[in-house]
Amino acid sequence: MTENKKDQEEENQEIEINPEDDNKTSEEIEIEYEDIDQVEASEADLIKDLEDQLLRAKAEVQNVRRIAAQEVTKARLYGVESLAREFLSVGDNLERAIVNCEDSQEIEGIKEGLELTLKSFENSLSAAGIEVIDLKDKSFDPKRHEAISLIEDDSVEPNTIIDIVQKGYMIMDRTLRPAKVVVSKKS
Repeated sequence: MTENKKDQEEENQEIEINPEDDNKTSEEIEIEYEDIDQVEASEADLIKDLEDQLLRAKAEVQNVRRIAAQEVTKARLYGVESLAREFLSVGDNLERAIVNCEDSQEIEGIKEGLELTLKSFENSLSAAGIEVIDLKDKSFDPKRHEAISLIEDDSVEPNTIIDIVQKGYMIMDRTLRPAKVVVSKKS
């Protein structure tokens, strides 16, 4: 019996009616229901905020992946840049040897061999995406040309390329080695 009595007391405590509740008006009870609605609304806002954060995190991951893919592509395309620079000097030496052979007829065989070697070299560069900087427009571009000297010449426009000292090369859309040129200036 003692246990039954204790159980009943616990139940009474749980169900205990607050005497103040009897004095509440229907307006006060509605306000309590509005509080419950606000709690539900704040939960909905929290869910929306979490969904927004999730979308932002997914977008950030996609951006990181895209940037990493671009970096890998750049590394693959431009990774041979230092090696290509070394080969350019070999090509320059071949061109000089060909120019020096033009005076002598007995060296015609050597000259022909050098020309074929140079042509093969240029084809290899082209296959690797390395092209000679085009100097057709003859106007100086500091991104593609390096002015070795300036010559006063009123017969041409200022900043016009007069002579090419050394060829320049591009790898894709990037300057591998600027062309060394002589540029005109006003007197």
